Amino acid sequence: MRRLIQRGAGLTTRITTRIPAGLRVTLAYALAIAWTKALAMLTVPMLTGMLSPADYGRLELLSSAGEIGGLIAGAGLVDTLFRFGGAPGTPAGAQTARVAGLALMISCGVLALVAALSGQISAAMPLATPRGDILLLGAAVALESAIGVPLGWLRMNRRAGSFAAITMLRATLQAGLVVALVWTGHGVEGVLWAGCVSCIIIASLLTVRQARETGLGFAPRESLRLLGYGLPLLGGGLASFVLGTADRWLLAGQVSPEQLGHYGLAAKVALIVALVAQPFELWWYPQRIALSRSAEGIARSGRVVGAGAAALMLAGAAIALAAPTLVGLLAPASYAPAASMVAPLVLALVCQLLSSMANVGCYARASSTQPMAVNAAAAGVALIFYLLLIPGMGVRGAIIATVISQAARLAMFATLSQRSVRIVWPLRRLLATATAAIATGAVPLLLAPGLNTTLLGGALLALTALLATVTILDPMPRPRILRAMEA
Repeated sequence: MRRLIQRGAGLTTRITTRIPAGLRVTLAYALAIAWTKALAMLTVPMLTGMLSPADYGRLELLSSAGEIGGLIAGAGLVDTLFRFGGAPGTPAGAQTARVAGLALMISCGVLALVAALSGQISAAMPLATPRGDILLLGAAVALESAIGVPLGWLRMNRRAGSFAAITMLRATLQAGLVVALVWTGHGVEGVLWAGCVSCIIIASLLTVRQARETGLGFAPRESLRLLGYGLPLLGGGLASFVLGTADRWLLAGQVSPEQLGHYGLAAKVALIVALVAQPFELWWYPQRIALSRSAEGIARSGRVVGAGAAALMLAGAAIALAAPTLVGLLAPASYAPAASMVAPLVLALVCQLLSSMANVGCYARASSTQPMAVNAAAAGVALIFYLLLIPGMGVRGAIIATVISQAARLAMFATLSQRSVRIVWPLRRLLATATAAIATGAVPLLLAPGLNTTLLGGALLALTALLATVTILDPMPRPRILRAMEA
């Protein structure tokens, strides 16, 4: 297994040897994300073909449970590693070992807790869920920190080839197991088995590798200090869960499992937008705080993030416009209602991703309480609107509430971040791009399918592409873009 990862990392490096360093890292991340998302999307037609909308809705609820469990098990340790970790042999290197050791202890503790409480958790689920499903899901969730911290270490050291190889191996293992198990009639349980087995393999591999490189430290007092930094960020992650998939739990008691399945499929189609954003974030996130400490770095931040935001808006417009076609390709006719849900979910996702690009000033502070406060406030907005809108409007109410709360979160992060780190954004060009993108996404919602609708949507998408290109290229000539990505 280790040789396979080394060969994959070596192949990635050889392919990109002649590309500038910063851009090479971005392309490696892009390869990993594209591979992962492509495999996930390729399994969707089989899942929707083999599972009824009701079963798909149950799987969606379990995925939501896995998300909240993963956030808790992660304990904010990846961000803690970024903040305190460093090279072996240094004081910061000792902290890296302690973070890695703490991650392993948390994984073991969560696994024991899930095993003890699986019966109670199963009984508390809003949709009927066997205890075995809870155990399988819990085992995968418990390993979240044991996987996330070593991957974060690779990102810190810009070892994009290794990161890409491991990420692609995990995605391939899981997708292959999903296909084999669901195809042989194991249904939702087969999907859970696939996730559990792939997580065990990857967590074991990464733990051994991390122990060899940095060691695993166990220091109770220092662990409390590390958790003191990470746990407030956990609160932010929990708030992000409320803003993300927590509405499934409220919907489970208000709408049919079939409608929940439609909603889950629409969310997966909208997540295609992350293909553009995630490689950029993986490259940019670990270095953005350091760059915010100098005038040159702040200027560079405005240029690079402005280009990333424009590309994100263009991707969102394209996915929203193509939603009816994508849903038709990915699922049988019983899932057709999902098409009308995609565009507003794309809008919410774009707001969420823009928040991550615009919040550097909040994370550059000595304390992590400001990001926690913003996420908590936005989660409060989401909960209020969920409770107000879901009982009367069902899935449509959940979508409206999500859009409102994500827009509020973006506004709060952008405003507070600018107070700490004054970054000049290309606001006029971004606003023009956003306007064209929203108009493009609204076409399939407001107009009936037909030639005129297609021509209008295509024209608006072309306008969005033009405005996004201007935003990306101006005021930098192309060579300066490449130099800005070199690091």
